[in-house]
Amino acid sequence: MSKLKNVLYACTAALAMSAVVFAVSCKKSSTPESTSTASDQAVAEKSYADAQTISEDAYTAGNGSSIYRTTGIQSTGCATVTSDTSGGNTVITINFGTTDCVCADGRKRRGEIIVTYPTGSWNTVGASRTITFSNYYQNDNQIQGTKTVTYEGLNTSNQPYFNVTINGSVTYSSTGKTVTVNWTRVRTWISGYTSGTPVWNINVVYSISGSGTMVNSAGQNVDINIPSTTPLIYAFSCEWIEAGTITYTLVSDGKTRSIDYGSNTAPYTCHDTAVVTLANGTQVTITLP
Repeated sequence: MSKLKNVLYACTAALAMSAVVFAVSCKKSSTPESTSTASDQAVAEKSYADAQTISEDAYTAGNGSSIYRTTGIQSTGCATVTSDTSGGNTVITINFGTTDCVCADGRKRRGEIIVTYPTGSWNTVGASRTITFSNYYQNDNQIQGTKTVTYEGLNTSNQPYFNVTINGSVTYSSTGKTVTVNWTRVRTWISGYTSGTPVWNINVVYSISGSGTMVNSAGQNVDINIPSTTPLIYAFSCEWIEAGTITYTLVSDGKTRSIDYGSNTAPYTCHDTAVVTLANGTQVTITLP
C-alpha cells in the first residue's frame, strides 16, 4: 500500500452554483413549478460537474501539481487528498472534513468525494473511473450517487473527451426535498490541454452535452436535453456556466422549457445570469449566485 497526502487549498474558481436564486425580469410572474424545475436541474447539473472537476484537479495535485496554490487561491486548507494504490485499484479520497469549509468559489463543503480507477489507467483510452460520495454536502445540500467517467481519447478536432453517466440525488437542506437524476453526458476539453493530452491545468475550458431524466423536487418526471450544437461551457477561471442551452420537458404536460446561459460563440464571457423561457414563452432572467 502506498499513500500520498496533499492539502488542497481551495476548490477551483470554476466551481459554482449549488443553489440558484432568481432575479425576475419578465413579462408576467412565472409559475413556481417552472422556475423550481429549472433550479433543480441547474443545481444538479453543476453539482455533479463540479465533483468531476474537483476529482481531476485532485488527481493532478496528488501527482505534484501546484494548481491549488496559485494566485487567488485562499491560504487555508479546504481538503486533504489521500491516494491508496492497494488492491489493483487507486482510490483517491478528497476529504473536506466534518465541518463546513468555505472554498474559493464561496461554496461551503464538507464530507468526502471518492474516486476509484484501475491503477495506471487514468488517461488510458477506454478506461473508466467512478466518483462516489460519503456524507458529502455542498451549501448544506447532500450530494449522493455514482458518476462514471470513461476516457474515449480524441475527437475529430483532436480534443480529449469523456463519456459520462450519472445516477444520483441532491437533497435540499432547506426543505428536505430530493432531486434524482439519471443522465448521460459527453464532456470535452475544448482548451487547456497540450497536444491532445488530458492533463489538468488552470486554463481548462470544457463543454458538456447529453440527455437523461430527472425527478424534480415536486416529484414530477422531467426529460432533460443539452444539445451538442449548444453545449454548456465551463471554465476554470469562471464561477458560472458561461454559455449553452438546456431544454427540459415535464412528462405530465409534454411542454418544453429552456435555460439559456449565453452564446456558444467564442470568446466566452464570464457572467452570472441566464434566461429561462417558460412553456408559454415568458422569459425570466435569473441571477446565478
